Amino acid sequence: MTRAQQSAQSNEVAAFNRTREYKCPDCGSLAHFMGVDFKAPKKTDIKSWREVQQRIESGKTFTRGT
Repeated sequence: MTRAQQSAQSNEVAAFNRTREYKCPDCGSLAHFMGVDFKAPKKTDIKSWREVQQRIESGKTFTRGT
């Protein structure tokens, strides 16, 4: 694969990810992709959910090394 092809493919993937919608597996409403290492806190753990919200707003995900 040429460098131009790799660049074009990378641009396509980035465009797809910008418009992709994630759905909650429980209720089906829109959700945020939080990374492969995200483990949701208990529904009653309000403090942890606030921290998750802050992470969403900052654009960070739960991925090894971040």
